[in-house]
Amino acid sequence: MTTKWIKRRRSRIIHGIIFAAALIVFLYSGFQLLQIFGEYKRGSDEYQDLAGAADKILSSAEENIKENGDLQGQPAAEEDSGAWKELYETMSRDNEDYVGWIVIEDTKINYPIVQGSDNDYYLSHTFEGKENSSGTLFVDYRIEEGMEGKHVLVYGHNMKNGSMFAGLKKYREDEFYEQHKTFRVYTKTGLYTYEIFAVREIPADSDAYTLWFADDADFMSYIKKMQADSIQSTGVTVEPGDQIITLSTCVNNNVDRLIIQAKRL
Repeated sequence: MTTKWIKRRRSRIIHGIIFAAALIVFLYSGFQLLQIFGEYKRGSDEYQDLAGAADKILSSAEENIKENGDLQGQPAAEEDSGAWKELYETMSRDNEDYVGWIVIEDTKINYPIVQGSDNDYYLSHTFEGKENSSGTLFVDYRIEEGMEGKHVLVYGHNMKNGSMFAGLKKYREDEFYEQHKTFRVYTKTGLYTYEIFAVREIPADSDAYTLWFADDADFMSYIKKMQADSIQSTGVTVEPGDQIITLSTCVNNNVDRLIIQAKRL
């Protein structure tokens, strides 16, 4: 065997190894993508089914809003009380951690809200308890009053398929904010409208996640700071006796957080 032949043989072997390695990487990457898409679909399918069930229950309340205008944040009118009560009872039977349902028009945000015994479980489990990267929208477990707390923190993933709290990113746009200054939340006690007073991008350790306030002055100092750094100039007045909610999701490759803050009218 000549030296040239040996070199060609070695070259073919090396090329073959490189091709085989590249093929393995390609097939593995494809398998991983299929798994991700499959997980997204399973999560989306579950929440679409839940939203369909909720929409049927809430249809009477929705029609009343269209006919009579915004409820201005008051508990649902007597003719709607059966709707939100039935929603709470139905969802609570499926998951005892259920505490509410949130709807933000012109987004995919039409989801149940839960509150677990920690802030970890629902990061990777759906409403029905299935392991899934979509997780579930959840209230900080430390808030003893749940949805009736002075400051309610609700966390949710910013999913690449636009689900969960990904729709909150629309509030960076002036036009979207101007047309969607309020959103609705159904709880155990009624249907409430929340009016947005601040939109912010913050670090994960921001004091925006303050849960408790020493007194009214402390609370109002917090509100003033939140509004001063808001992306949107809302002009909304928050009073010492108001209850507020913060919707939080990850942005900028999970480095920062986007929060939407609103008061219960």
